[in-house]
Amino acid sequence: MIAGTDADPIKVRWERLRRPDTVRLRSELKAAYASATANKMLSVLRGVLRTARDRGLMKEADFQNAASLEQVKPSAKEPTRPVTRQLVARLFDGCAVEGTAAGARDAAMLVIFLCTGLRRAEAASLDAGDYDAVNGMLHIRGERPEYDRIVKLPAAARRVLTAWFDIRGREPGPLLTPVDKSGLIRFRRMTDQAIYDIFGRIAERAGAESVTLRDLRAAYVVGLIRSGKSVDEVQYLVGHASWFTTATYRELAEDRSAAGYDPDDLPIRIKRSRTSGSGTPRGMA
Repeated sequence: MIAGTDADPIKVRWERLRRPDTVRLRSELKAAYASATANKMLSVLRGVLRTARDRGLMKEADFQNAASLEQVKPSAKEPTRPVTRQLVARLFDGCAVEGTAAGARDAAMLVIFLCTGLRRAEAASLDAGDYDAVNGMLHIRGERPEYDRIVKLPAAARRVLTAWFDIRGREPGPLLTPVDKSGLIRFRRMTDQAIYDIFGRIAERAGAESVTLRDLRAAYVVGLIRSGKSVDEVQYLVGHASWFTTATYRELAEDRSAAGYDPDDLPIRIKRSRTSGSGTPRGMA
């Protein structure tokens, strides 16, 4: 954005940036990325400028003017699609066939997103040991230790995870794993892109291609607010870095036309397995 796609970042003269340059950059980041991502990039930029100043390459006044940028404010008004109870039922219908590893994995992944509102990267980092099956507690590891939280899953969600563990087994390792085309579980960690792709297939089978995991997270936050939880409680449960981010969802929660769902009353419907003549479920990748 500063010097063009062919520029070498190492050779960019960062110390020559002035306020018009950084203000323009902030505007472009705001337009291109979610607020959290834009603010993270701006934080890194400030660090680079601070280093330039500390090395005597930039005057204090130039540093102050260039680095004094407002945070990009998150907004709950960013386009989100309503996640209704009917849509949730369709998403469960969109999971692969019940009784197969892929079907159990898809349902487990979906129920975790619906009941915790976690991010894709957080889902990818989950380990089998992060789930306490006795108490139904799921330990979600945030980007930083202070963003870690423990969420108690409702009974229906716990049954879905039990079905996945019955197939996966209790071996240590990633909680959510790839399943190959032959239906075999591969015990390696998935990337957040792989999780994105799997949810895309679930949504496509449900006839809801436009629904994203971000929509599920927003609906989860709104549901928590509507249930009467305080801003501090919601901030903890969803891993927001700032209470301000959580507070921006209040207006959306007050809009009763924005449909939502109750995580404690999920319409879990998993398609019944197709069986061969021997009664063995046919696998689906």
